[in-house]
Amino acid sequence: MSESLIASDRRVSAVRSAQTVAAWVDRTGHGWIRLNGADRLDLLHRLTTNDLTGMQPGNGRQTVLLTEKARIIDVVTVLQHTDHAHLIVAPGNTATVVSWLKKYIIMDDVRVSDRTAEVRMLEVMGPRSADVVRQLTGLDVAALAKTDWKLAEDLGLTVVRMPSSCEVSYWILGSSEAVENVANTLKAQGDDLPELTAPEEEYLRVTAGMGRLGHEWSDAYNPLEAGLLHLTSFTKGCYIGQEVVARLDSYNKVKQRVMALVGPAEVAVADEVVADGASVGRVTSVVRSMDGQRMIALAYIRGEHANVGTQIGVQHQGALVYMTIHLPPVEEPVNA
Repeated sequence: MSESLIASDRRVSAVRSAQTVAAWVDRTGHGWIRLNGADRLDLLHRLTTNDLTGMQPGNGRQTVLLTEKARIIDVVTVLQHTDHAHLIVAPGNTATVVSWLKKYIIMDDVRVSDRTAEVRMLEVMGPRSADVVRQLTGLDVAALAKTDWKLAEDLGLTVVRMPSSCEVSYWILGSSEAVENVANTLKAQGDDLPELTAPEEEYLRVTAGMGRLGHEWSDAYNPLEAGLLHLTSFTKGCYIGQEVVARLDSYNKVKQRVMALVGPAEVAVADEVVADGASVGRVTSVVRSMDGQRMIALAYIRGEHANVGTQIGVQHQGALVYMTIHLPPVEEPVNA
């Protein structure tokens, strides 16, 4: 069997394991920020889109950090502890988030520190992932609400239930040594519990329609365009960017939305989506289908052109190609 066929078979097997049983991926590199001080949640509540009131130790919440013009800085996960909080932020974005938070600390009792170098992270995903996590940590996490967390004190590990491209996911965080022990246990299970490569994990993300910083989430877009309405409170009062978000919602001024595009032709990130000779959007993520015959993309498309089941043009390397618009997620046959 050729190397390309072996690689293709491996890709299908790993992805299907994540979708039907479980798989894992290394998440080390995501930022880990610690906030101390009595005003830590109050500060985050005033700076981000979601309502963070009432959080207790063990609770987590995702929220969006915005510029004054309501453009996305990051989608962060807040973990509340008894005397501090942690933020999980996108890879490479820690310095930006720390700087933004410190900009608004005036009289607040808040101290911010970058602890990324102290932590390793990995994700176990799939329908059976709670069973895998219980075997690894001894914790029963099946009933955890999304973004809530538990501590395995004897192992020095924190387990957080996170939004998933594969039904359910848990992130395991701890010191490099503690998480390395977990990773070695997972690696010992081989193909029964595969470690996903970056392209395999990206395929799962894109077909699920999940955003990522630098792709669907950036300072070119606002949270309503990005499909982050569920992380946006319209009742909590002011936060940075709130006036713009409220105006967009009140006057139905959300001009574009994230859609999936599927077609046989090559397309690439940053290609323009066109209709009637005019630019109406831009491709933000692209992967190849399981059978290798199609491209699956995420793209921002102006609302009047975002019609499911219709074809739309994409300008790629000087040629106009056509793709069919889908509402994410994009499902492929299990035996593809």
